[in-house]
Amino acid sequence: MKVAVIGAGNLGMALIRNAMKNVEIIAVRRRREEFQELEGVEFVYDIQEAGEANVFLVALKPHVFRSHLETVGDVAKSKPVISFVAGVRLEEMLKHIENPFRGMTNLGIEKRGVIACYPPETAEHLRFLESDFIYCETEDELDAMTSYLGSSPALIAKLFHAFVISALHQGISYDNALKAGISAFQSAAYLYSKYGLEDTIRKIATPGGTTAEGLREIAGIEKGFIDALIAASRRVDEL
Repeated sequence: MKVAVIGAGNLGMALIRNAMKNVEIIAVRRRREEFQELEGVEFVYDIQEAGEANVFLVALKPHVFRSHLETVGDVAKSKPVISFVAGVRLEEMLKHIENPFRGMTNLGIEKRGVIACYPPETAEHLRFLESDFIYCETEDELDAMTSYLGSSPALIAKLFHAFVISALHQGISYDNALKAGISAFQSAAYLYSKYGLEDTIRKIATPGGTTAEGLREIAGIEKGFIDALIAASRRVDEL
Protein backbone atom coordinates (compact mmCIF):
# COMPACT_ATOMS: atom_id res chain seq x y z
CA MET A 1 0.00 0.00 0.00
CA LYS A 2 1.20 3.51 -0.82
CA VAL A 3 0.11 6.66 1.00
CA ALA A 4 0.72 10.17 -0.32
CA VAL A 5 1.28 12.93 2.23
CA ILE A 6 0.72 16.26 0.50
CA GLY A 7 2.53 18.86 2.58
CA ALA A 8 5.51 17.35 4.39
CA GLY A 9 5.89 20.16 6.92
CA ASN A 10 5.68 19.71 10.69
CA LEU A 11 2.34 17.88 10.82
CA GLY A 12 2.96 16.08 7.54
CA MET A 13 6.28 14.74 8.82
CA ALA A 14 4.65 13.63 12.08
CA LEU A 15 2.09 11.64 10.05
CA ILE A 16 4.89 10.23 7.90
CA ARG A 17 6.93 9.05 10.92
CA ASN A 18 3.88 7.17 12.17
CA ALA A 19 2.75 5.75 8.81
CA MET A 20 6.19 4.70 7.52
CA LYS A 21 6.18 1.78 9.96
CA ASN A 22 3.37 0.12 8.02
CA VAL A 23 3.15 1.52 4.47
CA GLU A 24 5.20 3.09 1.71
CA ILE A 25 5.05 6.88 1.62
CA ILE A 26 5.14 9.42 -1.19
CA ALA A 27 5.85 12.77 0.47
CA VAL A 28 5.07 15.93 -1.51
CA ARG A 29 7.23 18.86 -0.44
CA ARG A 30 7.82 22.06 -2.38
CA ARG A 31 11.32 22.76 -1.09
CA ARG A 32 13.75 20.29 -2.59
CA GLU A 33 16.48 21.29 -0.13
CA GLU A 34 14.30 19.90 2.68
CA PHE A 35 13.95 16.42 1.18
CA GLN A 36 15.08 13.78 3.68
CA GLU A 37 16.53 10.29 3.51
CA LEU A 38 13.95 8.08 5.22
CA GLU A 39 13.52 4.37 4.61
CA GLY A 40 10.26 3.68 2.79
CA VAL A 41 9.66 7.37 2.03
CA GLU A 42 9.98 8.88 -1.46
CA PHE A 43 10.09 12.69 -1.55
CA VAL A 44 8.68 14.37 -4.65
CA TYR A 45 8.23 17.99 -5.68
CA ASP A 46 4.89 17.94 -7.46
CA ILE A 47 1.45 16.57 -6.49
CA GLN A 48 1.20 15.00 -9.94
CA GLU A 49 4.04 12.64 -8.97
CA ALA A 50 1.91 11.05 -6.23
CA GLY A 51 -0.73 9.54 -8.53
CA GLU A 52 0.09 5.90 -7.73
CA ALA A 53 -0.84 6.33 -4.05
CA ASN A 54 -3.86 4.47 -2.68
CA VAL A 55 -4.74 7.09 -0.05
CA PHE A 56 -3.97 10.81 0.10
CA LEU A 57 -3.35 12.75 3.32
CA VAL A 58 -3.31 16.54 3.05
CA ALA A 59 -1.41 18.63 5.62
CA LEU A 60 -1.20 22.03 3.92
CA LYS A 61 -2.03 25.52 5.12
CA PRO A 62 -5.67 26.42 4.32
CA HIS A 63 -4.91 28.95 1.57
CA VAL A 64 -2.40 26.59 -0.06
CA PHE A 65 -4.86 23.69 -0.02
CA ARG A 66 -7.58 25.86 -1.55
CA SER A 67 -5.25 26.80 -4.40
CA HIS A 68 -4.54 23.10 -5.09
CA LEU A 69 -8.01 21.57 -4.59
CA GLU A 70 -8.50 20.93 -8.29
CA THR A 71 -5.04 19.41 -8.73
CA VAL A 72 -5.50 17.10 -5.74
CA GLY A 73 -8.86 15.99 -7.11
CA ASP A 74 -7.43 15.31 -10.57
CA VAL A 75 -4.58 13.22 -9.14
CA ALA A 76 -6.58 11.34 -6.49
CA LYS A 77 -9.59 10.63 -8.74
CA SER A 78 -11.94 8.36 -6.72
CA LYS A 79 -9.34 7.45 -4.09
CA PRO A 80 -9.88 8.73 -0.52
CA VAL A 81 -8.45 12.14 0.33
CA ILE A 82 -8.20 12.85 4.07
CA SER A 83 -7.65 16.51 4.86
CA PHE A 84 -5.94 17.57 8.10
CA VAL A 85 -6.37 21.20 7.05
CA ALA A 86 -8.18 23.57 9.40
CA GLY A 87 -11.21 25.40 8.10
CA VAL A 88 -11.59 23.77 4.67
CA ARG A 89 -14.92 22.00 4.92
CA LEU A 90 -16.24 19.02 2.98
CA GLU A 91 -18.65 21.14 0.94
CA GLU A 92 -15.71 23.13 -0.40
CA MET A 93 -13.62 20.02 -1.04
CA LEU A 94 -16.45 18.28 -2.91
CA LYS A 95 -16.33 20.89 -5.66
CA HIS A 96 -13.10 19.32 -6.89
CA ILE A 97 -12.44 16.14 -4.88
CA GLU A 98 -14.58 13.07 -5.44
CA ASN A 99 -14.00 11.18 -2.18
CA PRO A 100 -13.07 13.65 0.60
CA PHE A 101 -12.80 13.11 4.36
CA ARG A 102 -11.54 15.19 7.26
CA GLY A 103 -9.30 14.49 10.24
CA MET A 104 -7.54 16.47 12.94
CA THR A 105 -4.57 15.52 15.09
CA ASN A 106 -1.38 17.06 16.49
CA LEU A 107 2.38 16.53 16.36
CA GLY A 108 2.14 13.78 18.96
CA ILE A 109 0.84 11.51 16.18
CA GLU A 110 4.46 10.81 15.23
CA LYS A 111 4.56 8.41 18.20
CA ARG A 112 0.90 7.43 18.44
CA GLY A 113 -1.70 9.96 19.57
CA VAL A 114 -5.32 10.48 18.60
CA ILE A 115 -7.05 11.45 15.35
CA ALA A 116 -10.48 13.10 15.30
CA CYS A 117 -12.51 12.05 12.24
CA TYR A 118 -15.50 13.30 10.30
CA PRO A 119 -17.42 11.55 8.99
CA PRO A 120 -16.74 8.61 11.33
CA GLU A 121 -15.90 6.25 8.45
CA THR A 122 -12.79 8.37 7.83
CA ALA A 123 -11.03 6.12 10.33
CA GLU A 124 -11.38 3.14 8.00
CA HIS A 125 -9.00 4.83 5.56
CA LEU A 126 -6.43 5.54 8.30
CA ARG A 127 -6.01 2.09 9.83
CA PHE A 128 -2.38 2.00 8.67
CA LEU A 129 -1.63 4.63 11.33
CA GLU A 130 -0.88 3.62 14.89
CA SER A 131 -3.53 5.80 16.48
CA ASP A 132 -6.69 5.96 18.53
CA PHE A 133 -9.72 7.68 17.03
CA ILE A 134 -12.33 10.21 18.08
CA TYR A 135 -15.48 9.91 15.98
CA CYS A 136 -17.01 13.37 15.56
CA GLU A 137 -20.79 13.52 15.19
CA THR A 138 -20.78 16.75 13.15
CA GLU A 139 -18.34 18.73 11.03
CA ASP A 140 -18.64 21.59 13.52
CA GLU A 141 -17.28 19.27 16.20
CA LEU A 142 -14.37 18.38 13.92
CA ASP A 143 -13.65 22.09 13.40
CA ALA A 144 -13.59 22.62 17.17
CA MET A 145 -11.00 19.85 17.42
CA THR A 146 -8.61 22.17 15.56
CA SER A 147 -8.20 23.95 18.89
CA TYR A 148 -8.89 21.21 21.42
CA LEU A 149 -6.76 18.55 19.74
CA GLY A 150 -4.55 20.34 17.22
CA SER A 151 -3.53 23.54 19.03
CA SER A 152 -3.90 22.53 22.68
CA PRO A 153 -0.52 20.78 23.05
CA ALA A 154 1.23 24.14 22.57
CA LEU A 155 -0.92 25.70 25.30
CA ILE A 156 -0.49 22.73 27.62
CA ALA A 157 3.27 22.85 26.98
CA LYS A 158 3.23 26.36 28.45
CA LEU A 159 1.57 25.01 31.59
CA PHE A 160 4.06 22.14 31.69
CA HIS A 161 6.93 24.62 31.37
CA ALA A 162 5.52 26.64 34.27
CA PHE A 163 5.49 23.43 36.33
CA VAL A 164 9.18 22.83 35.53
CA ILE A 165 10.21 26.43 36.25
CA SER A 166 8.42 26.42 39.61
CA ALA A 167 10.14 23.15 40.52
CA LEU A 168 13.55 24.62 39.61
CA HIS A 169 12.75 27.64 41.77
CA GLN A 170 12.11 25.32 44.69
CA GLY A 171 15.48 23.59 44.31
CA ILE A 172 14.49 20.52 42.28
CA SER A 173 16.93 19.56 39.51
CA TYR A 174 15.83 19.94 35.89
CA ASP A 175 15.82 16.19 35.18
CA ASN A 176 13.79 15.46 38.30
CA ALA A 177 11.40 18.35 37.56
CA LEU A 178 10.85 17.00 34.06
CA LYS A 179 10.22 13.47 35.31
CA ALA A 180 7.84 14.73 38.01
CA GLY A 181 6.00 16.90 35.48
CA ILE A 182 5.45 14.03 33.05
CA SER A 183 4.15 11.84 35.87
CA ALA A 184 1.91 14.58 37.29
CA PHE A 185 0.28 15.48 33.96
CA GLN A 186 -0.24 11.82 33.04
CA SER A 187 -1.64 11.07 36.51
CA ALA A 188 -3.99 14.06 36.33
CA ALA A 189 -5.44 12.84 33.02
CA TYR A 190 -5.86 9.30 34.36
CA LEU A 191 -7.46 10.37 37.65
CA TYR A 192 -9.79 12.88 35.98
CA SER A 193 -10.99 10.30 33.44
CA LYS A 194 -11.60 7.73 36.20
CA TYR A 195 -12.94 9.85 39.07
CA GLY A 196 -13.84 13.29 37.67
CA LEU A 197 -12.66 16.59 39.14
CA GLU A 198 -14.43 16.63 42.50
CA ASP A 199 -13.48 13.10 43.53
CA THR A 200 -9.89 13.58 42.34
CA ILE A 201 -9.54 16.69 44.51
CA ARG A 202 -11.31 15.01 47.43
CA LYS A 203 -8.92 12.05 47.30
CA ILE A 204 -5.80 14.26 47.16
CA ALA A 205 -6.57 17.38 49.21
CA THR A 206 -6.53 17.45 53.01
CA PRO A 207 -7.86 20.30 55.18
CA GLY A 208 -5.24 23.00 55.54
CA GLY A 209 -2.71 21.03 53.48
CA THR A 210 -0.47 21.81 50.51
CA THR A 211 -3.07 20.88 47.87
CA ALA A 212 -5.69 23.21 49.35
CA GLU A 213 -3.23 26.09 49.31
CA GLY A 214 -2.41 25.49 45.65
CA LEU A 215 -6.07 25.19 44.68
CA ARG A 216 -6.70 28.59 46.24
CA GLU A 217 -4.33 30.17 43.68
CA ILE A 218 -5.32 28.23 40.55
CA ALA A 219 -8.65 29.86 39.66
CA GLY A 220 -7.16 32.66 37.53
CA ILE A 221 -4.99 30.25 35.57
CA GLU A 222 -8.00 28.00 34.95
CA LYS A 223 -10.04 30.85 33.45
CA GLY A 224 -7.11 31.99 31.30
CA PHE A 225 -6.68 28.48 29.92
CA ILE A 226 -10.39 28.21 29.08
CA ASP A 227 -10.32 31.59 27.33
CA ALA A 228 -7.20 30.63 25.35
CA LEU A 229 -8.78 27.42 24.02
CA ILE A 230 -12.01 29.18 23.08
CA ALA A 231 -10.07 31.93 21.30
CA ALA A 232 -8.11 29.34 19.32
CA SER A 233 -11.34 27.54 18.41
CA ARG A 234 -12.99 30.73 17.14
CA ARG A 235 -10.02 31.40 14.88
CA VAL A 236 -11.06 28.44 12.70
CA ASP A 237 -14.00 30.47 11.37
CA GLU A 238 -11.56 33.06 10.00
CA LEU A 239 -9.39 30.60 8.05
